[in-house]
Amino acid sequence: AAVTATSGFDAIAHAVETFVSTKRNPLSESFSREAWRLLEHNYERVISHPNDLAARGSMQLGAFFAGTAIENSMLGATHACANPLTAHYGTTHGTAIALLLATVVRWNGVVAGERYAELLRLSTVREDSNPAERLALRLEQLATSGGLFSSLREAGVRSDDLSMLAGEAAEQWTGRFNPRPFDMRGALEVYQCA
Repeated sequence: AAVTATSGFDAIAHAVETFVSTKRNPLSESFSREAWRLLEHNYERVISHPNDLAARGSMQLGAFFAGTAIENSMLGATHACANPLTAHYGTTHGTAIALLLATVVRWNGVVAGERYAELLRLSTVREDSNPAERLALRLEQLATSGGLFSSLREAGVRSDDLSMLAGEAAEQWTGRFNPRPFDMRGALEVYQCA
């Protein structure tokens, strides 16, 4: 169950981040869209009904499409901030991603709101006037359904480590492709909000 939850959420993050990456292109966008649709529609089902092979198959296909999107674009600030958590705290990658993705979506909202609105139109939730916030809430709901941590504090991350983590996150290659320019200051904002 833990592997399903963490790897499934990581695939969801791949779909979301590739869709707003500065390196996106028509090919990667098509894979990101279909990955998001499959993953968002089936994640909760796979968590609550682990023997549902159709839902698992949809998750596997969605994860494959999200990976193909990465190969044709790049990722962003969520993955840049997740890697230092794994290095210093031993946080499972998918867990670290779940701790950060909704916060990064909110942080990117000022530049990527229209892109997030497009993902919402493909999802099981209604779009509203603040697509970044609506998408972030949906991502938090998905993480909760997977039994994943909801805050860095809950995961045992110490506040006095945030500056050190932010410095390392700013050096991660994935952050260069985030839609909102990402540096140490931005990483610290993300960590503080998470």
